[in-house]
Amino acid sequence: MKKIRLPKQVLAAALAGALALTPVSAAFSDTAGHWAEGAIDKWSQTYGIIGGYEDGSFRPDASITRGAFAGILDRFFKFQSISPAETFSDTAGAFWEEAVLKLHAAGVYLGNNGKALPSDTITRQQAVTMLARAFQLEATTVSLPYHDAERLSEYARGPVAEMALRGWISDCPDGYFRPMDAITRAEFLNILNNMVQELAQETRVYHADVFGSMLINASGGASLENMTIYGDLILAPGVTGAVTLSNVTVNGIIRNFSPVEPTIVTAPADPSQGNPPLGEEPGVIVVPGDPENPENPVPPGTPLDPITGEPITYPGIQPSEVYTPGTTTGQYIAYSNRQIPVYEAAEPSYLGEGDFLWNTERPDRLDYVGDRFRTRFGIDVSAYQNRASENKTINWDAVAADGVEFAMVRIGLRGYSTGALAEDAYYRENIIGAMNAGIETGVYFFAQAITVEEAIEEADFVIQHLQGLSINGPVAYDWEMSDSSYRVYGTTPEMATACAIAFCRRIEEAGYTPMIYAGNYVGYVKYDQGAITPYLSWYPEYKKETSEKLYPTFYYQMDYWQYTDNCAIDGIGGRVDGNLQFIPLF
Repeated sequence: MKKIRLPKQVLAAALAGALALTPVSAAFSDTAGHWAEGAIDKWSQTYGIIGGYEDGSFRPDASITRGAFAGILDRFFKFQSISPAETFSDTAGAFWEEAVLKLHAAGVYLGNNGKALPSDTITRQQAVTMLARAFQLEATTVSLPYHDAERLSEYARGPVAEMALRGWISDCPDGYFRPMDAITRAEFLNILNNMVQELAQETRVYHADVFGSMLINASGGASLENMTIYGDLILAPGVTGAVTLSNVTVNGIIRNFSPVEPTIVTAPADPSQGNPPLGEEPGVIVVPGDPENPENPVPPGTPLDPITGEPITYPGIQPSEVYTPGTTTGQYIAYSNRQIPVYEAAEPSYLGEGDFLWNTERPDRLDYVGDRFRTRFGIDVSAYQNRASENKTINWDAVAADGVEFAMVRIGLRGYSTGALAEDAYYRENIIGAMNAGIETGVYFFAQAITVEEAIEEADFVIQHLQGLSINGPVAYDWEMSDSSYRVYGTTPEMATACAIAFCRRIEEAGYTPMIYAGNYVGYVKYDQGAITPYLSWYPEYKKETSEKLYPTFYYQMDYWQYTDNCAIDGIGGRVDGNLQFIPLF
């Protein structure tokens, strides 16, 4: 497989089109580039837990009052009980009176000498303590990792120590907790974001894996099907409808603050509905141990170099030793309120309006109707699809008969929080099954490297696990970053690019074809597109029937496009990512 090379003569026209792109406005006028931008956007724009101001600002570094803090927590948990109006002497008529009284009834907001002080700012130690009470966390330690630990009040020492131990307090890079400082809006949302990855606010079916904890606060309940929750599952007090769990793995614990008990569903297998096969093990599996892949703990011992057979050692390597920055054209692409340089060596996209149509017979299949490429349809799978399939086995012959021409199999991952390397539980049988069915088969690795040494380690992990197996597709480096909970958060573009290139070179040395998977943020902000142009590219951007732009909007031409996460494929339970490969005709 070769990297697509497109004609140069239309480069100028494509560049002109890129310069006409309209910048994507930031959610607020003062959050672009802020260290907590991701958490702010998530909890304000996606979930509506906290709002901005009429002037379009968010004021991330402003303090927050005790009353407003209570209001946000009540919006989050939807507490049902409420204490008598006379509980506090200073809440009558206050804007946040109801929220304060509801948090008091829940044992979260205790007040001070009969007063709630709702208009006072809330300190960092008070905020963390209230969060610990709301989540009913019991302190397993009182060891405080801060230089100013002696300044914490006695009531806060246990909660702060526990929250720090769990890695939820991540805004103290200098080692000082600052207990008496007023907590800022950004600091509060950052802690909340570290505690909860996904909030289920709607009564509907959820099936996507959650790389952290999930909290359900939809009053009508929710249905969870064929998914893994890598943290805790939390049911808020406001949940009064049914909560059903079908073939759900919970790697943490279930925290139920609601009046309903989750129902475990066993039903005949029906891939279109996501039901597990009758007679499978219980729908909810609570697994202790490695949160990233409990079925495959990382084996002890020093790994051997898959090429030389010698013990692996990784000397310190700087990005400048790995690659030479790509040459830019002096022109820019507008992306998320940023000016992204255009790289000379990277080919622009030739995919646009009118090039794609939904297949009338298979509405989850996207057809390319342009004239520059031949396309092939493929999927990518991991252990999640196995667990959703009958007997946890993908029927690869049925997959091939359903028109799948290539498959990318997850071979392993580095934990996005722990940093541990782990193999996918079903990678070997998936590779063998797909190859035997005549499907072109490649693999991908979910990467979280923060140094060149770690990227090489990830490549060696892949090479070691491919020994004894035959593949005829690419090996993809899937380095992702969503928010501050990812260990790669804050990695410089130079280091991110160096990691990708180091991985690809190592894979190439071992005789495989490397590929880089990256979406808009990583592709634009973290990667030097000029430097990574020698390698195949795989781009995710999901479309649906209502999409206004039925084509990939990334500026550069990709070799593979992951266009949906909602394909139904014969032989596989649940839903699957759908992909198109673009093969140039001239």
